[in-house]
Amino acid sequence: MKPQLLGAILTLIPSLSLALEMSHSLKSQTSYGTGTSEWQQSDWRLDSELYQGLENGEITGILRSRFDLQDKLNSDQTLNNYSAHSEPLTAGDHEWVELRELYWQAGFDTSYWRVGKQQVVWGEADGIKLLDVINPQSYREFILDDFDDSRIPLWMVNGEFQVGEEGTLQALWVLDNSTHELAPSSSPFAFTSPVLVPNSAAVPAGVTAILEEANTPAMTLENSDFGLRYTSFIGNWDFSLNYLYHYVDEAVISANLSGSSLILTPDYKRSHLLGGSASSVFGDWVLRTEFAYETDRYHRTTASIPGVDKADQWGILVGLDYQGMTDYLISVQWFQSNLVGQTENLVKNRQENTLSLLVERTLFNETLLFKWLHLHSTDHGDGVVQPQISYNLESDFDVFLGMDIFYGNEGGLYGQFDEADRISAGFEWGF
Repeated sequence: MKPQLLGAILTLIPSLSLALEMSHSLKSQTSYGTGTSEWQQSDWRLDSELYQGLENGEITGILRSRFDLQDKLNSDQTLNNYSAHSEPLTAGDHEWVELRELYWQAGFDTSYWRVGKQQVVWGEADGIKLLDVINPQSYREFILDDFDDSRIPLWMVNGEFQVGEEGTLQALWVLDNSTHELAPSSSPFAFTSPVLVPNSAAVPAGVTAILEEANTPAMTLENSDFGLRYTSFIGNWDFSLNYLYHYVDEAVISANLSGSSLILTPDYKRSHLLGGSASSVFGDWVLRTEFAYETDRYHRTTASIPGVDKADQWGILVGLDYQGMTDYLISVQWFQSNLVGQTENLVKNRQENTLSLLVERTLFNETLLFKWLHLHSTDHGDGVVQPQISYNLESDFDVFLGMDIFYGNEGGLYGQFDEADRISAGFEWGF
């Protein structure tokens, strides 16, 4: 066990009493890759949650243990994306053990505090992240896993303060600089699209490219991220105003020619995010909107390696949910991103559009759920379709069967995984 984690646990022991509560969730998922005709995963995951009430507030901890009989999604992985205080306790081709969350929370007259390792969610888009960028994400299964499971919790101070009668101001001090976890090169979900990775064909003849490991920024005060969100109501509208000063969780690759070697060095850059959201109910309809403007983002170009150019970007998302039919939820979304400035030779378009459709249907007193999620890029003609059926056998026991079907050109965000289609089955049991 790491000394930092042991120290954190030992400081809690004097406050504990016999009122400690525990709950567990066991999830199993087996996936067969229809594109590669091989088993992709046989994953067993146990989440153990501990809860302890204190004189002031409460402490919650979640320990995650995962074992995969296959090693297609894990082999050759590196953990350099995690800060020293957040990396897993054990990580191998088959096994994975981590302290997923550990935080103290308490409410007072005009404030609420949550301090420790946790998730913070901004935005509520289906399958798309615009404001939801506080926590980095594990791309072990690209975006196929639930966001609650694929987010990487961070050590932070999270305070909410009452402002007036209806307003709330949330302030975040994020000490943890863990970044996105990428799938290893041997995985079917390794990034290959030129939108995301350098084009090796751009390396000059006779020159060998050497890609160094990307190391997360040191966990120091000056490297901390800071965020503010104000939420309130105007008429029939819920709205938020968001600001985040942070390290972008995607590494930027710089190049240095040394003799016949081209040294590629990944690094992480700062960005300011300004945005907001608004939603309102109109009868059977719910209208949702999100907006975000980000400074100093880097984008791949067709120029020689490192092949990146800096530009600000902004994005907007509009969602419309309909619940006018019994046992149905129908949701459509339109997402658009735009680059600002004189960036040239971009691999992707200066303007990108994505549409989504989510349909959910429940039967038999909501014990049977049909779900269909479809994400489609209108600019590149690629996308992913995710049909799933789940059945609640007992109050705490669900079984499910689903498919993940990619399509489109291999150079697209979704089309790069055209050979990673799969069918999955499993169960989830809470006890």
